Amino acid sequence: MAFFDWFRSPLGATAWSVALLVIGVFVGSRLNNSTISHPEELTAMHAELTSMRQLVALSMLQQQSASERLQGVSWSGREAHLDPQVQAALMRTLRYDGSVDVRLAALDALSRHGSQPQIRKGVVDALQEQQSPLVQVALIDQLAEWRDPDAAQRLRNFQQTPNLNPAVRQRAEWAISKLQ
Repeated sequence: MAFFDWFRSPLGATAWSVALLVIGVFVGSRLNNSTISHPEELTAMHAELTSMRQLVALSMLQQQSASERLQGVSWSGREAHLDPQVQAALMRTLRYDGSVDVRLAALDALSRHGSQPQIRKGVVDALQEQQSPLVQVALIDQLAEWRDPDAAQRLRNFQQTPNLNPAVRQRAEWAISKLQ
């Protein structure tokens, strides 16, 4: 009995706490060293996570609900580098989605990757297909922000479109002046 009474005393409780702390530090350092010694596992897990995010984004971009497609666009924007499949899906979304909000979100996601020539070309090509003045103005603004000199001629051609909204025509003129 005297042995167990020692554990209940302040000195015994302190000794027991120190012993548990030392054991915890030892076990924690062992676990930490084992994860650091396998960086290839971390790299593989990161690649798998990236792949899963891309699959989720692609799946959500194909949903019926506009809010789910917006979430898909949001998921696609989480990666620093766009997978070619995700990039193609965003381009299709920008061109053909029935929701103006989803098309604008797709443009926003693509705008983060404007250094890639195929994205710039896709955005310029999408301008000809748009019927919404909001999307047309957003596309024109993006082209002006990128300062793409090839876009100036495309914008001049676009200005010649019959029945073009006057505000869109004026915005195109502004962008052309900024690009020259």
